[in-house]
Amino acid sequence: MFLLNFAPTLSRGFLLGALCASGLAASAQPARLVLELADWHFRFGELPAVPAPAVTEAWSEVRLPHTWNAQDGADGGGDYARGTGWYARRFTLGPEWAAKRVFLECDGASRAARVFLNGRLLGEHVGGFARFRFDLTPALRRDAENILAIAVSNAPDGTAPLSADFTFFGGLYRAVRLVGVDDVHIELLDHASPGVYVTPQRVSAEHADISVAVLVRNDTAQDVRGEIEVALREADGALVGTQRKMLDLPADATTRASLDFSVARPRLWNGRRDPHQYRAQVTVRADGVERDVLEQRFGVRAFRVDADRGFFLNGEPLDLHGASRHQDRAGKGWAIGEADEREDFALLREIGASAVRVAHYQQSPLWFDLADAAGLVAWAEVPVVNEVPGGALYLENARQQLRELIRQNYNRPAICFWSVGNETREDGEKSSGPIRPNGEESNRVLAALAQTAKAEDPTRLSVYASNHQAEDTRNFHTDVTAFNRYFGWYHGRSDEIGAWLDDVHRRYPALRFGVSEYGAGANPAQHEWPPRKPPHAGPWHPEEYQSDYHERHWLALRARPFVWCKFVWNLFDFAVDARDEGGVRGRNDKGLVTSDRRLRKDAFYWYKANWSEEPVLYVTSRRFRERPAGRSELKVYSNAPRVELWLDGRPLGERTSDERIFRWPVELALGEHRVVARAGGLADEIVFTCQPPPSATP
Repeated sequence: MFLLNFAPTLSRGFLLGALCASGLAASAQPARLVLELADWHFRFGELPAVPAPAVTEAWSEVRLPHTWNAQDGADGGGDYARGTGWYARRFTLGPEWAAKRVFLECDGASRAARVFLNGRLLGEHVGGFARFRFDLTPALRRDAENILAIAVSNAPDGTAPLSADFTFFGGLYRAVRLVGVDDVHIELLDHASPGVYVTPQRVSAEHADISVAVLVRNDTAQDVRGEIEVALREADGALVGTQRKMLDLPADATTRASLDFSVARPRLWNGRRDPHQYRAQVTVRADGVERDVLEQRFGVRAFRVDADRGFFLNGEPLDLHGASRHQDRAGKGWAIGEADEREDFALLREIGASAVRVAHYQQSPLWFDLADAAGLVAWAEVPVVNEVPGGALYLENARQQLRELIRQNYNRPAICFWSVGNETREDGEKSSGPIRPNGEESNRVLAALAQTAKAEDPTRLSVYASNHQAEDTRNFHTDVTAFNRYFGWYHGRSDEIGAWLDDVHRRYPALRFGVSEYGAGANPAQHEWPPRKPPHAGPWHPEEYQSDYHERHWLALRARPFVWCKFVWNLFDFAVDARDEGGVRGRNDKGLVTSDRRLRKDAFYWYKANWSEEPVLYVTSRRFRERPAGRSELKVYSNAPRVELWLDGRPLGERTSDERIFRWPVELALGEHRVVARAGGLADEIVFTCQPPPSATP
């Protein structure tokens, strides 16, 4: 068993980023103590009782982040392990912790967790995606060894999501830590929020009002006279303003205090152009002694959505385009580290996205930190997906997960939308069959969640990702709506998307709607020309069809500014253990990048040529290394105004295009061919071999 005599990390306030819901930084004494708990013993399978230390010695040693489904969650068959996994470890606290209340903080456990300290159940958290905390103090041994055990289950339990088109990886797949605070401290048990809420109001280039609400917890048995100080600072530390407030802190209670600021000529958080963030430093004093210090980053911005002109940020139109992202990757499942998160976000930035749909659940604090810092507008989502059952259990759990999502991420400037669900249907309905319109239970849940979102945060817009017909009542509970539409993949033709959008806009001119999903599968080892629509559930998903699909869709979407968001499904191929299509088991292959992040598909460069300011020149079908001879086409994606092409050293001429696609019809002879494209100072080339067409007789 792992045994440590903790020498905790001491910082001016606390460890940088360790408790950050939106980027906490170090602050002044008295210190919060923070200690990461990375090493555990693990056993899969339910136990009749809380394990004793001698029992856990025989368990496997694991290091967080961890999942027990890293392999079987993406190998096909829909039979990955769903049940209970036990994590256990010993610890002994040093003298620095003697006067501290000690909390366990877990950034994510899928899907439910029971926490035991020294054999005592401290609580249960149901929901696989949000941070949670428990106060360990009542069961803590100050001067002796402690035994911490966490039972994590990814078994079906009747809560959200009941089912979904992704694998529910089980485990402690994000970080776990201990936090030590004074008995008088900024609240830690407010749905694991930072306990500090910064609200910019009446924002313009000339002025902004900023309200800072602070929750202060007095865990002593006596009333205390306290003071709250809030200092607003620029990113470089320059002071913007300071406010103080005296207040009474009743014993064993939480008190809310609000302090208000008026800021002249604020520097606005302005998307990718200037993702500026301020810092709110909060200090709590009691009986003249400094007890707690916390810092939150925040941004000042105003936004709205217009039914005809789309999204506006700080009074100017901003086209919101990007992709949705699942958090798993090949060989790791959800147990990804900081380097993985940063690599994913770098790919999102490389493609030139202005926004990201964070689907279908709350993702890591770091992911939202990166969106804040890069200036990408974020859609954050609660995991109300697929079947919505009746009864109180599901709804109350969904409300809990929505409150956690909002309170933990309230201060983030990137987030402009709280999503209350995705493609809901009634319990018992299957996605492969007819879905009843205006479902009673799904309507009830969506309406309730939209009300909860507005009560929790009236400054942002609620949204729903709908796969229903435009007239379905589920589309009208939230402030804005978006549709998941797969013309040319699950139904119809890819060139039908434009007419459908126009029809919805004509019939519902006041409806502010976007496109939250569109996409097609692609196996980059499969190729075909000319591309034909393949069976979506079949084994053949040629890369060329995905490219053709996205070309048609983006050209239709960019021509319609009333579509307030345009999100590709998906940025990455992702694990769905029940799927078997495109020649690969256990995977949804609609990603623009493969699940191991090693290969950008052709469609990735199509969007990069349209969205990125970086010069792009890319010859498509570069993996189509053996192709039939005869009539064909050579195609280039570029954001240059003119592109020249050579085939086997022979110039094919220059093409111009305002659609970022450049095409050359060719007649390909048998044998090897070399294609070279040039535009400005850029060059790209591919080599392939032509063989007799399949129908040719030797």
